[in-house]
Amino acid sequence: MRKRESDPIRDNLYAAILLVLLTGNAAADIQGKVIRVLDGDTIEVLQITNQRSRIRLNGIDAPEKNQGFGQRSRQYLNDLLALKMVTITGDKTDRYGRLLGTVWLEGQDINAEQVRNGMAWAYRYHGKPVNVEYETLEKNARVQKLGLWSEPNPVEPWRWRQVNN
Repeated sequence: MRKRESDPIRDNLYAAILLVLLTGNAAADIQGKVIRVLDGDTIEVLQITNQRSRIRLNGIDAPEKNQGFGQRSRQYLNDLLALKMVTITGDKTDRYGRLLGTVWLEGQDINAEQVRNGMAWAYRYHGKPVNVEYETLEKNARVQKLGLWSEPNPVEPWRWRQVNN
């Protein structure tokens, strides 16, 4: 039987592939109980490890607490999530150190629910939605005049912050 010669490039490639397969996605999902709803797009979760994490719902922008419809948006999210066990997927943080994540409750995308029910805008970056599905949900909520879309002239949170901060 002929012995195969070692090829360092091939060996390193195999090692890299094996590492990816064994580790999978580096970002682990967070599971925990929602212990606080700060506003319509920010929650605090107590993980099973007893660590607290602040989560910013990714892809949406809800009215600020002091803005029109801000308290209703917060209350709606609170009614959905208070003291419930959720899973959060995401691996990025914002400039305030909050995890940017999608919140899942029994398989339901809660970020999408906020937009679907007119409790938040689909988040835009340089004028373009970061999640096309959320943009479609926002358009439907506008047409149906749900939530904040029932008001005559809702002001986008990013515009409101420019004037009020």
